[in-house]
Amino acid sequence: MNRHWIVTFAAVAVVAFGAFADELPGAAAIAPGHPNLPNGYELVAHFVCGAGSENKVESNGNVVALTKGAQRAVADAENSVPGEAFDPERIEFSVTGLDPASEYALGFTWWDRDRSGRRQSVELALNEATARSVIVPPTVPLAFHGDEPTFARIQLPVNATSRLSIAFVKDSGPDAVVSELWLLRKTDAQKRKRVVIVTGDDWTGHYWRGTGPELAGILREDPRLEVWIVESPAIFASPFIDGFDAAVIHFKDYSERLPLGSEVWNGLDRYVAGGHGLVVAHFGCGSFQEWPGYVRVVGRIWDPKKRGHDPYGPFRVRIADPAHPITKAMNEFETSDELYTCLAGEPKIHVLYAATSCVDRQEYPMGFVVTEIPGRVFHSSLGHDVPSLRHPGARELYRRAAAWAAGLEPTAP
Repeated sequence: MNRHWIVTFAAVAVVAFGAFADELPGAAAIAPGHPNLPNGYELVAHFVCGAGSENKVESNGNVVALTKGAQRAVADAENSVPGEAFDPERIEFSVTGLDPASEYALGFTWWDRDRSGRRQSVELALNEATARSVIVPPTVPLAFHGDEPTFARIQLPVNATSRLSIAFVKDSGPDAVVSELWLLRKTDAQKRKRVVIVTGDDWTGHYWRGTGPELAGILREDPRLEVWIVESPAIFASPFIDGFDAAVIHFKDYSERLPLGSEVWNGLDRYVAGGHGLVVAHFGCGSFQEWPGYVRVVGRIWDPKKRGHDPYGPFRVRIADPAHPITKAMNEFETSDELYTCLAGEPKIHVLYAATSCVDRQEYPMGFVVTEIPGRVFHSSLGHDVPSLRHPGARELYRRAAAWAAGLEPTAP
């Protein structure tokens, strides 16, 4: 899992995990039912950029208009990203026809496709009377999947009057770019706790465009949860992160390709300190390697000097605390996954379940909560791939943990 290991054994990883690499529902084009979109919303407007596209889309009484910038096709584009809007300084859109009594989500796809050193921010004004404010700080407009650059999709909850305006602002690089913009309206009257799964980068053998939607499906089995997927860790620096009751760290960032500044670290720290919930999934323990304070938030972190994990395969998970709300009345179970042996840290944790290594016969925590922190933080090393997340025991634990992190009492299925 260190960079040398990744380079040396990349071919092995492709062989070992290639069987699951095609199961990537998150890579599909945005459309109703896409796993990234929050449940309980409908797609009411969708502006797809490209050469020959109109500068205005009207749908369901809503109008999305490109008010500054031009459009072009993208050579060798992935099917779901056929083109882009661009401008030397800033791209601007207006969205009108909104119902002030409704809740909305605004999403977009961006991609520094030619790796030209772009960094850009996002500004938003929720009505004509207010100035735009920064909702996403300057960041690299792309993601990485299987060590390859790809587009990134971000979506945020918004409440406007009758209109809003959004701008994509160049910080560095030749121009600002964005590939599509979509608007969702909440159609379900049920009040749910809002959970965001944050992805956008990981180790080469972790196909988050498959495991992210699988996790979202698990969490949506609880009808009290509204689940979103955002493909950029920079979301933690957005003031809109407070619109989510809990967040799931489902990424491992690499600073040499996706640098995250202190505003992202501070945003996560503030988010948890403010009492919000956090779920750390699998290699999320390896995130924010440049931030010494990360271990204080998540309890244990990846130590690259330690042996990483047992060979992928079966092991038995022992419930260490059958009285905790997350593990209440659960029985031990067998799963096939990676048994992590690489965690280190001093903060106080309460172990909920554990497993014994087949290599050194020592027991290691597989899931725990961080005890001396204002927010609710749950950390689990289970969930290497889609098959491991489809095991009933792992599904039950993640579903219960997300409810607990969001401030709900976990329930049986």
